[in-house]
Amino acid sequence: MAVGQPKSAYQMILEWASSRPLWQQDALRRIVSTVKLNASDIDELTELCLKGKGKIGIELDPIPLSREDRLVRTTAGGTISLLSVSDVRHVNQLAAGQTLSFAANGLTVIYGDNGSGKSGYSRILKRACHARFRTEILPDEFDATSSRGASAKIEYADERQAMPPIPWVDDGVPNHTLSAVTVFDRESGAVHVREQSEIAFRPFGLDIPDELAAACVAIKERLTAEQTRLNQACDPTFSRGGFSPTTPVGRILANLKADTDLTPLEELSIISEAETERFQRLTEDLGRDPLIASAEQRAWAASLFRFADDLEAALAQFSAAALLAIQNAVEKAGARRATANLAAEALFGTVVVKGVGEEAWRQLWEAARRYSEQDSSPHESFPPSIEGAPCVLCQQPLGVAALQRMSTFEAFVCNDTGRLADEAEALRDRLLSSIVAAPIRIAAFPLRRQLAVRHPELARKVLRCLASARLRRAVCLRGAEGAHAAILEVISSPAEELRAVATKAERYAEELSEAADLSIRTLFENERDALRDRIALKTLLLKAKTEVVRLADLDRVAKCLGETNTKAITMLGNAIADEVVTPRIRDRFQEEIQKLAAGRVRVDVVRSGGKYGSPQYQVRLFANDRAKVHLVLSEGEQTCVALALFLTELATASSASTLVFDDPVSSLDHRWRQKVAERLVEEAKLRQIIVFTHDLVFLNDLQTLAGSEGVTHKETSLSRSGSGAGIVEDGLPWIGQRLPQRLDALEKEARAAKTLFDALDDEAYADAASKFYNRLRSTWERALEDVAFCNVVHRHRDYINAKDLKKVTALEAADVDAWEAGFKTCCEITDAHDPARGRNASPPPPVDLLKHVADLGIWVASLRDRHKQIS
Repeated sequence: MAVGQPKSAYQMILEWASSRPLWQQDALRRIVSTVKLNASDIDELTELCLKGKGKIGIELDPIPLSREDRLVRTTAGGTISLLSVSDVRHVNQLAAGQTLSFAANGLTVIYGDNGSGKSGYSRILKRACHARFRTEILPDEFDATSSRGASAKIEYADERQAMPPIPWVDDGVPNHTLSAVTVFDRESGAVHVREQSEIAFRPFGLDIPDELAAACVAIKERLTAEQTRLNQACDPTFSRGGFSPTTPVGRILANLKADTDLTPLEELSIISEAETERFQRLTEDLGRDPLIASAEQRAWAASLFRFADDLEAALAQFSAAALLAIQNAVEKAGARRATANLAAEALFGTVVVKGVGEEAWRQLWEAARRYSEQDSSPHESFPPSIEGAPCVLCQQPLGVAALQRMSTFEAFVCNDTGRLADEAEALRDRLLSSIVAAPIRIAAFPLRRQLAVRHPELARKVLRCLASARLRRAVCLRGAEGAHAAILEVISSPAEELRAVATKAERYAEELSEAADLSIRTLFENERDALRDRIALKTLLLKAKTEVVRLADLDRVAKCLGETNTKAITMLGNAIADEVVTPRIRDRFQEEIQKLAAGRVRVDVVRSGGKYGSPQYQVRLFANDRAKVHLVLSEGEQTCVALALFLTELATASSASTLVFDDPVSSLDHRWRQKVAERLVEEAKLRQIIVFTHDLVFLNDLQTLAGSEGVTHKETSLSRSGSGAGIVEDGLPWIGQRLPQRLDALEKEARAAKTLFDALDDEAYADAASKFYNRLRSTWERALEDVAFCNVVHRHRDYINAKDLKKVTALEAADVDAWEAGFKTCCEITDAHDPARGRNASPPPPVDLLKHVADLGIWVASLRDRHKQIS
């Protein structure tokens, strides 16, 4: 770029974009490529905005704007022109079944008196197309069956190619395609003159900031909705305070942020059984008198110590040494009994009675001894040694053989093997009895229930230990009965753990005693609260993790919302407007105001800030830029200024779509009417122009200028009938028709009258003929003005057309005579004059009607031929 050469709008945008977030650079690329962003684009840009602030899981990557992107940019659309409006429903009192057509190019003028339906059709276009002042459409208030919801079928062309019709329904939003068509009326003019205005159409460059600002607003709406959702998703635990704010857990939870490290909470969530038991005891004991609770703890500790001693004493009977001693005693008793049995067998081998020498027999023998020594023969030895001595059992005298057997029995009893066997068996039985009677069931201990509640794991250890002892006893007893069984491994005794718990209970009892002091109690309460919150982390930790994610999302959305601020975009639009657009706007406005007011209105258009990326402009007086323009200028001057600004805006458009003017002038604007007509006809050379008007003078100006400039023009009239307003008729009403249209209409009326004449309907024919000559007479008068005098003088026109004065010299005496003859004929037949009662003349035949029309046509053609010969 050469030194001193101003930057283009696109160069300014490229430089500006390099410092913007990547999602905005991507948005600019899309705008340059496609102009209008759709909902999918906005969704993707929102995701890119969030990704730029750290949101994970988004695969889409931004593609920044580059210099090459300008090459693929399409235009905003082709030139849109209107073809017709039909199938109108629920629009004021517009009649159904009407089609209002427009010339495909050039000028279309729709004429109608007040109440004819012009406003209804113009309001449809204001609502469907682009208009600054969009008048609300009301249904037919006189028809109770009419409802709101105006609709119509609008046919249009894009680049002169007819497109499928649009089934328009009034939803309050202009149709996207038809918004290329712009409507101007007096209310829109007031907006232009009084208020700051945005440029309605923008050249390439100025529209890009506007679209980017609109995208920012749309993204902001989505982000705001997400922000609202996230705010509502806050877990009530954190708003209601489901924890103590002074505990280690509470201090973290009360100050959660997007970047809070939850590792300390995870560590605090690991809580031991002892801590759980401590919390339970604190909760229970702090709820009552601490001295009573202390006494209970001391009693509990004493009970635990006793329990440990009792358990230890019971389990001592099943130690490995004790069980080994029992096992040895059983084995020793068995061995000695076997030895004694061998000795008895040797002595009593010939005894026929079984069991001699065994335990039962031995008891019988000892009983006999005691009986003999204590009761029967206290002075004699036992067994007796004298033959014939009586037996203490059977009382029979003892013979030699019996004495010998008894002597043998005594020798057996006195033998050591038997005694040793008895002693061993006695020891065995004593040891076995001791383990059978040992209390090795939990039911034997009174603290079992409290222990199970307060220390369930320790209680389970006690149960396992006792169960092991019972199993060892059973194995031991089975071994005593002769079954082979090894001594089982010893399970460690939980007695020391019980004593440790008892010791802690004693210390806790001391602490509770101190808790009678308020300061100490506060410490216990703080400890309880801390333990409670740590225990609650079982559920709170997951909620905290969810909350941190929510806060991170909120923080991300807040940062993204900051990037949707349009201030920088507005500044870019203002810079482009100041350096690129505003000079063009001001120059073009001066051109337009000169065409319309010829220097009589000294105003300028200046930029006055901007909003959402769009520069705004305002009309100011040259003499006093602080004055209120609408209070200084006349209504006609205001119309010219508004129209000039309106056309200035359109000069920046990339296409030449249709302009619609709804009564742009009125009787108050008579000094400016001609200038407005000239400007509209000039614009009609470039684009389709549609004008709604009730001003016949303005209509005539448009017709005359369009004809002289060779601009295609079409006239349509609207009227009211019994079926409603907006009855469409091609052409203008009689009073507004020019000579060719009138001559054509008169010829048609003459032929229609002939039909009545042929049908012998004399009365109807007479009325038709009278009406015919009334109109023929007015047409002779119009011919005098338009043809004979070449429109040099025109009724209600503000000027004399002196440039055609020379053509008036073509008028000859014969032309005057012919005019007078034709005019006189009409006067004699018209019912505008009251005929003599006695004449009662019949109307001329149809052939005369046709001839008189032809005479006027020949008169007009002859003069116009001569006009062409006059330079």
